[in-house]
Amino acid sequence: MSTHSEEERRERRPTRAAPRPPADPERRAAILAAAREAFAQKGFHRTTMRDVARAAGLAEGTLYNHFQSKDALLLGLFDALGEQTRAALDPQALAGADLRTFLRTLLAAPLGALASENFALFRVIVSEALVRPELGRQFAAGLAQTAQLGAQALAARTGADTPLLHTGLTLVLGRVLEQALSHEPPGDAWAHLPDELTDTLLRTLGPDHA
Repeated sequence: MSTHSEEERRERRPTRAAPRPPADPERRAAILAAAREAFAQKGFHRTTMRDVARAAGLAEGTLYNHFQSKDALLLGLFDALGEQTRAALDPQALAGADLRTFLRTLLAAPLGALASENFALFRVIVSEALVRPELGRQFAAGLAQTAQLGAQALAARTGADTPLLHTGLTLVLGRVLEQALSHEPPGDAWAHLPDELTDTLLRTLGPDHA
């Protein structure tokens, strides 16, 4: 005869996980805003899920209903940056623009997304992507998705090609990394950077485009 009580058997019985509540875009945005601020101020490793939940005004269990880990939060923030960049790019408008306007718009979009409070977040993202290959690959895939949007518009043009697009985005990334290494937020010169990079690219095409 078993010596275990019915209550003990119920406690050992596996419980079925409760269904996850439906997505709440406003709450998700509030969580990402809290995570962005926490990561920027304390760093990725010093920030806990409890810190993020407290900053968002939520119970820690509620936070886990939306993001299962700090990695998920970081990827969510990176995706939000990509969405902000892509929202500034209208393929139809780009296809009808002159070459200079096309290139400037394409280069200004990621720079605009990294302005103000997002720049500190960018440093966190880069530091993690460089030392953690699995995150680095996911970040690279996100960058490629944004570049593809510009490539679709560029494919419909004459006088420009995909290597030109790649060169332009590489210039943007290089300048952003240079700024990040200085540990200073972007200054007033940041607003003129799209024009400077566009002029640099057009000069490589020759006097007919400069």
